Amino acid sequence: MTNGSEEPADTRVSPLAYWIGILPLQALAVISCAVLFMMMTLTFIDVGGRYIFNSPLPALAEIIAFMMAGLVFCVLPMVCFREGHVTIDLLDGVVPPGLKRAQGVFINLVAAGAVLFIAWRLWVKAETHLEFGDATDELYMDIWPFSMGTAILCVLAAIAQFAAAVAYMTGARTDPAQASGQTA
Repeated sequence: MTNGSEEPADTRVSPLAYWIGILPLQALAVISCAVLFMMMTLTFIDVGGRYIFNSPLPALAEIIAFMMAGLVFCVLPMVCFREGHVTIDLLDGVVPPGLKRAQGVFINLVAAGAVLFIAWRLWVKAETHLEFGDATDELYMDIWPFSMGTAILCVLAAIAQFAAAVAYMTGARTDPAQASGQTA
């Protein structure tokens, strides 16, 4: 007889997987939610200030642009690991399970390579921003920290893609629906 505090064996996660995989993804999700809430609040204040007091927030377009990039790139590693991106599954019903696993490995490795290429280009662009001292037009904020941050988040997304490929290789994942929590 077991007590009610024990979890089923299939839902347990090793401490290493928790600290390296789950916790960082949850932290990025919380950061993304906070950024989205701040964007919503600033937009509300700006619209209210514009129409009620005839005084909008200065440079809000720049701030929102950086927040939007932060939002997208913070969510990217989680979307990549959970395979929550847009897919076309016209032939998935007729593809044998063994081929689905090979397809999952191939697609995730190609996607990891593409995201690493984007990370490399963002890093090069960040170095250019730093070298030339590029800054925003209205707030005169340096641009290079944002470019480097997005490059680092792209590297994390590539690591998440590699982890998804490894999950297919080891048999821990056989179908993308398992990763996203969907039912087949």
